[in-house]
Amino acid sequence: MTETSAPMQSLTFAAWREVGDRTAGHVARRYVTLAELLVRLGSFGLDLTWKVRTDHPRLDAACAVLESTSTGTGIGTPELLALAAPDLQTVDGDFKGYSAGELVVILREFDSTSWDVCTADERLLREIRENYPDAEPTPPGEWDL
Repeated sequence: MTETSAPMQSLTFAAWREVGDRTAGHVARRYVTLAELLVRLGSFGLDLTWKVRTDHPRLDAACAVLESTSTGTGIGTPELLALAAPDLQTVDGDFKGYSAGELVVILREFDSTSWDVCTADERLLREIRENYPDAEPTPPGEWDL
């Protein structure tokens, strides 16, 4: 699998979201999970092959399964989605999606506080901006592709 030749852009947004009515005092927090982001990829992500790296595979059995399953040729999006339980929080993780062997998207979870989405696909970047209005360009130097 190779790195992409297309110029990628990166957006960063908060992993924790407030939901509810602040004026009525009914505010809760929810976490944006890997499963949610995989679903947001829509048809763009359907046929991708993923390579997973997390910083804590020995501490979390689910993270260890994600990493080990994606070694070698990688894991398809439906399989990754099935393994990424709806409430899975990986703390620190890199999820690299490949199409025809070329890197096309990276989902990076940082310290369970933010997500970075890096891709050259404008439709996906627009989807992220629409669904996560706080998404901003990732500061320069934050990505080590």
